[in-house]
Amino acid sequence: MTVSEAFLELKSQLELPASHSQRASSAQQELRTRLSSTLSIQDSFLTGSYARHTKIHPLNDIDVMIVRNSARVGLSSSGGTSPSQAIDEVAQAARIAFPNGVTVKKQSRSVNLSFASLDFGFDLIPGWLRDPDGYWIPDLGAGFWIPTNPQAHAGIMTEANERSAGRLKPVIKMVKYWSRNNYDLFCSFHLELIAEWAFRQSNVDSYQTGVALVLAYLPRFVGVSMMDPAYGLNRVDKPLTSDELQKLRSRVDHDSQSARAAIQLEAGGNHTSALDTWKGIFLHGFPT
Repeated sequence: MTVSEAFLELKSQLELPASHSQRASSAQQELRTRLSSTLSIQDSFLTGSYARHTKIHPLNDIDVMIVRNSARVGLSSSGGTSPSQAIDEVAQAARIAFPNGVTVKKQSRSVNLSFASLDFGFDLIPGWLRDPDGYWIPDLGAGFWIPTNPQAHAGIMTEANERSAGRLKPVIKMVKYWSRNNYDLFCSFHLELIAEWAFRQSNVDSYQTGVALVLAYLPRFVGVSMMDPAYGLNRVDKPLTSDELQKLRSRVDHDSQSARAAIQLEAGGNHTSALDTWKGIFLHGFPT
């Protein structure tokens, strides 16, 4: 097996089965229907990495935006729904709508639903249409409302993927898989933005050079805050402890150097050693 063949197989392994898309779409519609019996919902849609086509298999949770209002609004200094109230209302509606077989868990920006009958769950994000664009969503950790624009996020990734001849999104999935196997300390969208930035620095002619490129630039992003590109107000990186930072820096430095070595081994015709090096980077699940 050549390195290119291994990465093509990895790409295939990480793609979500078509059946998941159908089940996710129908489940999302059922969610809205059942929640609407006790909660005012103006609209709902799949969002996050699932909607941006950067989610990896096996699937864990799918983000669903629950739009609560019909007219765009600004922030009010008094009155209105509080972030904690917004989360509580969705959690309460979910418990009523799904009294059996569903675990409801409140999170900082969403309510997670875990279904006994499904091998994936849903993160329900209450949102209010924001003036002039985007949405307001709650952030319990910060204690206030934050702006987000999932359509703008999707547009950034779609345009970047087109510029890369369709290589960016598969590489993002591979880097997310690497992260999942290596402490899982990067937020999903953070990795997407790092990869998009890296692809603007150099031309990428294969999946393996794309992964090596992203890993080469990762060290400069560890421990550095990155803001949401839509409004520049919210962090997309995960706050880490000093111990987490230390072990992540060590792993990132090691794997960025190993990826460079793997590319050099492949260029010299030594595919066996290159594959072994990539296997050591991904830790498990890499085709050889």
